Amino acid sequence: MVTMTYRAEIDGLRAVAVLSVIFSHANFQLFGGGFVGVDVFFVISGYLITTIILGEYARGEFSLARFYERRAKRILPALFFVLICSSIAAWFLLLPGAFEDFSKSLMTAALSVSNFYFLKKNDYFAPDAAEVPLLHTWSLGVEEQFYMLFPLLFLFRLSFRTIFIAVAALAVTSLVASQIGSERFPSANYYLLPTRAWEILAGSLCAFYGFGQQRRANGALAMLGLVLIVGSILAFDTTTRVPSVIALLPVGGAALFLLHASRHNLAGKLLALTPLVWLGRISFSAYLWHQPVFAFWRIKNLDPPTPAIMSGLIVVVFILAALSWHFVEQPFRHLRVSLRRVVTSVTASVVIIVGFGAWGVQEGLPFRLPPEVAKLVETTNWSSKCLFQVFDGIPALPAQKCMFNTQGAQRTYAMWGDSISAAITPAVRDELQEQGVGVVQLTHGFCAPIIGVWNARHERAANCDIFNRRAMEYLLESDVDTVVLSASWVNFFNADYMYVDGVERQGSAIAVVDMARNLKSTIDSLEKDGKRVLIVYPTPRFKKSVAEVMATHIIKGDTTPDFAYPHTLFKAETKRAYDVLDAAATGGVVKVLPEAIFCGQVESEQCYFARDGVAYIADKSHYTLTGAHMIVDHMMKQIGATHVADNIVPQR
Repeated sequence: MVTMTYRAEIDGLRAVAVLSVIFSHANFQLFGGGFVGVDVFFVISGYLITTIILGEYARGEFSLARFYERRAKRILPALFFVLICSSIAAWFLLLPGAFEDFSKSLMTAALSVSNFYFLKKNDYFAPDAAEVPLLHTWSLGVEEQFYMLFPLLFLFRLSFRTIFIAVAALAVTSLVASQIGSERFPSANYYLLPTRAWEILAGSLCAFYGFGQQRRANGALAMLGLVLIVGSILAFDTTTRVPSVIALLPVGGAALFLLHASRHNLAGKLLALTPLVWLGRISFSAYLWHQPVFAFWRIKNLDPPTPAIMSGLIVVVFILAALSWHFVEQPFRHLRVSLRRVVTSVTASVVIIVGFGAWGVQEGLPFRLPPEVAKLVETTNWSSKCLFQVFDGIPALPAQKCMFNTQGAQRTYAMWGDSISAAITPAVRDELQEQGVGVVQLTHGFCAPIIGVWNARHERAANCDIFNRRAMEYLLESDVDTVVLSASWVNFFNADYMYVDGVERQGSAIAVVDMARNLKSTIDSLEKDGKRVLIVYPTPRFKKSVAEVMATHIIKGDTTPDFAYPHTLFKAETKRAYDVLDAAATGGVVKVLPEAIFCGQVESEQCYFARDGVAYIADKSHYTLTGAHMIVDHMMKQIGATHVADNIVPQR
């Protein structure tokens, strides 16, 4: 029998944690560090779970099977219910590519391993993350993996002291690993259990500390803990490396509160207020619902949500959470059934959800869509052929499969860059094949073609420096006569963290002049070797997929939609990239300007990235084959012109 004294202030602390996460995901700027609410949840979870286990262990009643049964009844019914509801929404709202990704996240969420999936797929703090309905399930994966392993410590009838020492050692090891991971592998550090375990174990250590003795309430320490939590929520932002030693502030704050808050001191009284306690009780359901509600609204609507809309959505989240808590969480939690029935029900549910996800992975089930939308999606894509990624390692450069029409060619072009370059390459191949010119493709995801400069915090850019140096070595040794540099310049030059010549720079310290210097040095090396250099200038990275926007218009009756983008916004969003490129692209560098193609005249108000139902951009940044051909046509005119294209550069 599980016995544990109820503490209303802990539900209040849950409320603080869930509100901070929800307000952060609603993009309320005051809550820039609201993601630490997850860290607080981890501490609370470790404390409560360990307190229950210690009580049973002391009485000789601990049962691993019963522990897993309680966890399953506590977590899985509400989780599965939200997954099913999210699947219904995804069926009607997501295009095939997004539905395929959703289906993969659905399967991994049901299997409690979505943290591994999102590690490979999504940067938690990227703008795109706001439209990933099940991204938040990564934290459930971490907790459920912890629940599978932690109780094993109690199977061997070790002394409390021995188990405590083991828990403390594991916590310290995990903390050290998280500090190292925050520097060397930030995404894995964020998503995986080994570097998160110390936060849950901090709660476990609190349970050990207070077990078997009268808890010593201390108003000052409890209030300090609350201040540390709230201060972290307000002071941290997306550039704060969490988890790491800095996370000791909110984690330590939660520990202090759990150890010392009570209904008799101010901190405890504040968080034991009835509204906060109610929110704390439905906090799990609220956490489950908030990301799908926010994400599907953003997916369905073309414009970003206003604060008023987000406030309304938060109300919807708590209404759904209250219903879910009352009709799903509570009934299943207190349902008296045999362990065999629990296992059978969980297994059947997982099989059904995973089976549906496996079906959805089949090209995103395009038959779900109206025929006009399905046709748009089928024809609106971009080429990722020969686009290497960090998990591929460093290929031999150039890879034979990435050399086109080079046998017997008197001239050869090289396409060097990231996925933008990969998207343009097929059109270059088509154009140059007619002229008997060969093409070599040197493209790596997240790697702009600049020696000594790469994104410091993006794990998919981890081997960019090596890749670029090998690409340069090949180019200088080869008979390539023209090198085309292209990349997602806007994303690259606006990154919060960059390595410049091996030194990490942050924010304003990432100077335009430093990046331009390295780019110019890269260009100079190529030109000194007798190679002509072209740079494909940037377009903005759109907040919504072009295909999604066009699909929405088609569903509303516009069968041949355009995608227009304000020219003033184009200029504003590409300004920093232009500053770097202009500073580096001097002398004989040929500038290929999408702005001149898609925006037309200098005084034009709109830039068009789709016309009459034909998209030039497939998603948020990559050129379709049609768009790539427009770039290449302009490129060929620039190369063939008597003068460098300065005469047609829009005035900025």
